[in-house]
Amino acid sequence: MTQQENFVETAVAITYDTAAANPQHAEAVRMFLMDCRCRNLSPYTIEGYHVYLTSFQRKLEAWQLSLDTLTPKDLSVRMINEMLEQNLKPNTINGKIRTLQQFFKFLYHDGQMQINLADTLKPIKNDQRVIHTFTEEQVQHILAAPDRNTFTGLRDYTIMLLFLETGIRVMEMYNLTIPDINFEENTVLIRMGKGRKFRSIPIQATCIDSLKHYIAERGSQSFDKLWITVFDSPMARNSMIHMVKDHMAKAEITGVKGACHIFRHTMAKFFLLNGGDIFTLQYLLGHANLEMTRYYVELFNTDLHKQHEKYSPIENLTNEADFAESEVE
Repeated sequence: MTQQENFVETAVAITYDTAAANPQHAEAVRMFLMDCRCRNLSPYTIEGYHVYLTSFQRKLEAWQLSLDTLTPKDLSVRMINEMLEQNLKPNTINGKIRTLQQFFKFLYHDGQMQINLADTLKPIKNDQRVIHTFTEEQVQHILAAPDRNTFTGLRDYTIMLLFLETGIRVMEMYNLTIPDINFEENTVLIRMGKGRKFRSIPIQATCIDSLKHYIAERGSQSFDKLWITVFDSPMARNSMIHMVKDHMAKAEITGVKGACHIFRHTMAKFFLLNGGDIFTLQYLLGHANLEMTRYYVELFNTDLHKQHEKYSPIENLTNEADFAESEVE
């Protein structure tokens, strides 16, 4: 059982420190977390819910309110204005809003509240986020950073290669196991994608060769986790993030943020520039809808125009026709 799964078990079972003073809130949160676990939400999601709802309880105490006396206006006006005054980032505010939306929706459908207090609670407008990607030259530099003559270098190179080949999230990479790599079909199975959805992603020759080499070096272990340390223990998620940052520093790549997630954005960009369609990209990236995939198309619009100018069917036909005509003359 992972540290996060242990946390969820504890969070669902415990009685909070504030339970004596706020038994109603403590029980409501406990039931909500149990429902989240029954719906098979990820441990990280449940942990995030727990942390904020505990903080929200302290907020209610400061306001001298309870779940019985709280009103929709307290959430939609008082709470949001307070967070804006604290200069919290829009993404942080919207994360808290989404937590309360799920929490009060559960309480309403479970019959614990007569109305859904968060029914009118809406996310605040967020400026379109900047998405960083690697250039082709940066990709070459970062992939050249690990020393593949060492075990950790081979592992790090393979991880980054797989990030770029598949566009998977860091949590999906962390959760990969040996059985998820299918060399007969040349695919990687994502068993625990966002929303707990399965998907199978194709991989090509370079990535396949590197994976085979790494797995041979990894050797037989008592566990199935794909990525391991030199001490033959499963590699931690944070270690994976720091590893990518370290190799970016070695490659002298600056001015980009996001570490592992940059590979995901870069994969999307290269896939579209190489002629891939958005529906296939949506599946490969595990997007629930086309909204984010369309955003990639809009974001890389300038690059797509340059690519189209280069490979325009009409322009190329015209050039060939002009060349043929000059040959005749």
